Amino acid sequence: MSPKDENITMGLDRLNALFAWWGVPAANGNGQIDGQMKRFQAFTSDLQKTYGEAYSHQMSALFTANERIAGSLQEFLRCRQPQDVIAAESNVLATIMEGASLQAKTWVELTQKVQDCCTAMAREAADEIRRQATEGTGTKPPAKAAPSAAKEPSKHLAHA
Repeated sequence: MSPKDENITMGLDRLNALFAWWGVPAANGNGQIDGQMKRFQAFTSDLQKTYGEAYSHQMSALFTANERIAGSLQEFLRCRQPQDVIAAESNVLATIMEGASLQAKTWVELTQKVQDCCTAMAREAADEIRRQATEGTGTKPPAKAAPSAAKEPSKHLAHA
């Protein structure tokens, strides 16, 4: 265990003790707050990883487009005929459009991954609340609905 993890664990122990002293029901010593904090930590770690990957893809697309535009602009220096100028302009425009398309694709993928991550986190929180409510009332938990045909997101972007 790293010193940072030990500090987090020690801090969570103190937080649990403080909540238990205040009489907060979630701090009853069975690690519920630890579990919630670990889920939140995994959630933020997954988001950070996803944003990092999106940034990397954006920079890669930008550098590739810049290199291609520089090459296309050099074609202007070699132009001797009007049709050569039109071809060089077309290459520059195609490069710009391809770069914009790659960046838009990266944004779409990022949005989908963040949505999946947030959905999984909200689903886990709702399940936890349901579980706590059924434990508190001593009733049987409601039957889960049949899984839909839609794609279910994996736990915190495990597929990403």
